[in-house]
Amino acid sequence: IVSYLSLYSTLRRETFEQLLICLEFSTHCMCSLQNDFLDDALNTLQDIKNLWHAHADTCINVSSADMLQFAIFFAVNRQKGTPGLDAAKRATMISDFTWGRPDEPNCDTTWTLNLPDFNHPATNGPIPTRCTAAGGEIKNKMMDRNGFTDEEATALIGAHTIGLIRNTFGPGMAGAWVTNGEDSATFNGPVFDNAYHDFLSNTIVENTAPAFAGNVAPFTPGPFVGVFPNWFRDVPNDLDHLDTDVALAFPSLDLSIHPHFDTFTNNFAASNTLFLTTFFAALEKMSSLGVSVVLSPPTPCESPCGGGGSGGIGGGGGITVDVAIKMAKLLGNATAFADEATSAIQERRAEEIKKLTSPPADIISDEITTTKPTMPAETVPTKLDPRLVEQQKLEESKTP
Repeated sequence: IVSYLSLYSTLRRETFEQLLICLEFSTHCMCSLQNDFLDDALNTLQDIKNLWHAHADTCINVSSADMLQFAIFFAVNRQKGTPGLDAAKRATMISDFTWGRPDEPNCDTTWTLNLPDFNHPATNGPIPTRCTAAGGEIKNKMMDRNGFTDEEATALIGAHTIGLIRNTFGPGMAGAWVTNGEDSATFNGPVFDNAYHDFLSNTIVENTAPAFAGNVAPFTPGPFVGVFPNWFRDVPNDLDHLDTDVALAFPSLDLSIHPHFDTFTNNFAASNTLFLTTFFAALEKMSSLGVSVVLSPPTPCESPCGGGGSGGIGGGGGITVDVAIKMAKLLGNATAFADEATSAIQERRAEEIKKLTSPPADIISDEITTTKPTMPAETVPTKLDPRLVEQQKLEESKTP
């Protein structure tokens, strides 16, 4: 399976970071709103699974649950340190991952409600209140419902170091959490390290939520620019952060709602080794949630992948050229189907996207009371992101 995923990562420089937030997940739950836009990754995993099972010398019947968890494990291991695969990383993937998770035949879509939601109770409210509510989401969902400690929850959210918010906020608003997370950060994709926590600890200028409300740097200030009802955007660098990200940067304003996550954020920012050690321990715990059977490491097959040989594409012990060609075709189909699904989802979410990309109510109020005289409607302030201006014009042209 390492060989199949290696081939996949060579053909498609993509990571499975988004799947890390799915603490209880089944491929049958695609109808849930929380799982929007996972079509490409899951279609691809299904194709890898099918190819694996179709191989004449396959020794084990791998479940979708094992495939999903191994894909996560594969992605973060591949991207840590120097992105790409080497002998040490391959050995880790063989020795440190356990197998045997059964698939859930009757997925309950309400399980996704056990994940932190960026539409928290204080959405569109004052920034300090938003931070408190977002911290409460992390405590209620990750700690109380899923059994993680405050340190483990802070570490797991550090998966945001790699990957992007690609579709949630509509066209033109995609962005990584940190520049490390860009697909093109290196030749072999993003870098998985403590850059996310370093950003929260050292790049955000202010040290408390109330102070941050008055100075949102490095995010871009202003309505329709960088401050939205439950997320923030650094326009020049195309970086997006949710309230549940920013909540990790500051001390709790109400310990009855959530603990001081910032203590662990600062610790992880100071030590990449501490972050990776804590993250992988929490990831192992996450990969076993809801599993009641005993998991075990892989065992050698008598005739692994066709017998002896050096492995690799065309090698005697690896993937044949025919399989590689078939995989490339399947990846293309997976992407095409995913693009089609994304278009349908975005059409359904048009009103939601409009709300997510509108300025918070308190920001609008501040702008109205402090701007004199009021700027004519047809004049566009120079500070606006041109992409947002075009998006706003498009929305206005559709209004009856």
